[in-house]
Amino acid sequence: AVVGLEKPERESFPKVADALQPSCGTLDCHGQRNRNLRLYGGRGLRFDPSSNSADEPTTEDEYQASYLSLTGLEPEALDAVVHSGGLDPERLSLLRKGRGTERHKGGTQMLPGDPLDRCIVSWLAGRIDAAACDRVASAERPYSDSP
Repeated sequence: AVVGLEKPERESFPKVADALQPSCGTLDCHGQRNRNLRLYGGRGLRFDPSSNSADEPTTEDEYQASYLSLTGLEPEALDAVVHSGGLDPERLSLLRKGRGTERHKGGTQMLPGDPLDRCIVSWLAGRIDAAACDRVASAERPYSDSP
C-alpha cells in the first residue's frame, strides 16, 4: 500500500464497480485472476471459487478487492487526478484505455461524456453521478444513450 496519496472515496465505489461490471468485469476481460486490474463481482471473478458469477450479487469483500485493485494501479497519477478535483482524468490508463485513446485489448468501452465515463470521472472528482452509474450498471452492453 502507498501511504499519503489521495484516492477517490471508498463509500460510493460500489456504484462505480457495478457500472464497470457489464463492460469490464466479465470473465473474458478484467474479471479474471491474471489481469493487473481485477474486478470482482456478480458478472465475473468471485472470491468464493465455488460461486457461479451470476448466482449472487457482489459482496462487500469483492467491492473492497476491486477498489484496492483499481486504486493500486497508478497511485501517483490517481492522487494527482483526485487532488485536482478530477481534472485531466486521462492521466489514468483506466480512462485512456476505456476511451480508446490508448491501445486496449478490449477496445473502446466508453466515450467522453457517456454514462460510464460520467460515472467514473465524477467519482474521481469526488461528486459521483449515481444516476449515470446506475444506468450503465443495469444496461446490457452495448447500451444506448437514448431513453
